[in-house]
Amino acid sequence: MPQIPQKKLHFNAEDTIYTIGDKAESVYLIHSGRVSILSTHGLEIGTLADGEMFGEVGRVIGSPRTVTAKAKTSCIIYEINWEIVQKKLAEADPILVAIIRGLALRIGDANDLTEKYWRELSIYKSLESLDNDN
Repeated sequence: MPQIPQKKLHFNAEDTIYTIGDKAESVYLIHSGRVSILSTHGLEIGTLADGEMFGEVGRVIGSPRTVTAKAKTSCIIYEINWEIVQKKLAEADPILVAIIRGLALRIGDANDLTEKYWRELSIYKSLESLDNDN
């Protein structure tokens, strides 16, 4: 495996890696384990595993963390400093950088829509249970 300057972190199941609103300073690479990505109200909108990266959206779009990341299992995760990612992006074709930014914006929008539909569904289910009680 190529050497990547990073910090190796260990998390136990249920440990919070970061929460919505935290400053987005790094991206993360899962070496082993699984990580849950959670919306504002705790809806699991994704599960990531070995070899996957996360934490890039807030940094790419210039906002605080848009989701909460929580260890689903015991994990070893590499925290990669944003300056390293920025250097890689500076070396990349501008078209690829634009694609990455566009995808990051769409991920944020998709997360918001998922949360909205989940809240609406919860309201309708709540109303259904009232109907069934009558």
